[in-house]
Amino acid sequence: MLRQPGLFQQPSAATGRAGIDGSLWEGCFNAKENSIHQLSPYVGKMKSGMARALIEEFTREGDVVLDPFCGSGVVPLEALLCGRHAIGNDLNPYAYVLTMGKLSAPATHAEATARALQSLEQAADEKVSVDEVPAWVRAFFHPQTLQEAVALASVLKRRREYFLLACLLGILHHVRPGFLSYPASHLVPYLRIKKYPPAAYPDLYCYRPVRPRFLAKIARAYRRFEPPRPDLNRVVLHENAMSLPLADNSVDAVISSPPYYGALDYGRDNRLRLWFLGVEDYREIDAGLTSSERVYVPQMTLALGEMLRLLKPGKCAVLVLGDYHRDGRRRDSASTLAETVRSLYHRCASAEKLLVDEIPDARRARRRTQTTKHETILLIRKLARNPAGEARPAAG
Repeated sequence: MLRQPGLFQQPSAATGRAGIDGSLWEGCFNAKENSIHQLSPYVGKMKSGMARALIEEFTREGDVVLDPFCGSGVVPLEALLCGRHAIGNDLNPYAYVLTMGKLSAPATHAEATARALQSLEQAADEKVSVDEVPAWVRAFFHPQTLQEAVALASVLKRRREYFLLACLLGILHHVRPGFLSYPASHLVPYLRIKKYPPAAYPDLYCYRPVRPRFLAKIARAYRRFEPPRPDLNRVVLHENAMSLPLADNSVDAVISSPPYYGALDYGRDNRLRLWFLGVEDYREIDAGLTSSERVYVPQMTLALGEMLRLLKPGKCAVLVLGDYHRDGRRRDSASTLAETVRSLYHRCASAEKLLVDEIPDARRARRRTQTTKHETILLIRKLARNPAGEARPAAG
């Protein structure tokens, strides 16, 4: 069962430790992962190979896996593909829609295309005035392309077609001809007018009809599609990770890559896609997300407590965390959270670093940067109680 709360509602056993190391997810997974992972870009997402390795190491088939900071939905989707029940949560509307899209994808390309054609037919009757669109959004598109894209987005939101909406978001901006915008960067939207001046590249500034590009994007999503088992439960929440509407001791594992200490601006980086989802000012998103340096420690402290509340006794939270360099300072998210567990939650949990993995430049969204250089896997184990009532770690 897939839970679908309001589209933009306000925040309202380990199995062993054999062989977790970076070799399990070396290299690029784009050509071998389920193609549904590639619906739309997301800066800083976990590699699907890493997610699968952690799921297989720290959970069993039939377990309930929670990712309270699910981003683009990598962990929930991999959990389903590995035969686990999945719960994803994210406060970012773009992350929520993208995860919903992945977990609710139609079972076949034919079904997805039929639903897309119905939506396109309805969009043709939508009344849209591009003059009412903010100038910064208009700057990315030919007026007719923009009119068609806004109309289709409106229909897809109304129909709650999350998979199709994620496909549309995935082709909003790029330089390639299969995308909708004028020449722009792929991940973080900014125009590339200087590199591709209109006088020298007039073809890149022509009208781009939405329909063929939208249908082609759907076809690409099914190139290597493996549907999850229909009997597995999947839940997607759009809540604050500090307070989730889930029962105590209800999940078998938390596997997540929480925001790194101030390293990314998820609203700014996705501002164009967020606008199509109805978010007029992306700064409101960034101000409310845990990645902000101003709120990181207090909010992650509460989020850790929530993870421990939800975990069954003896079970683990496995967190992938990055260091962060700016202005000559280094922030270590993993050490910060490990110390939080040891100082505030030592009566109910233990924490240890399992692995520090260097991030090669090829995996970076922004090449040759001096921001996140390493990822650390932090294992937080909820303690079990022995008959005498003493807190102790559960046996592996």
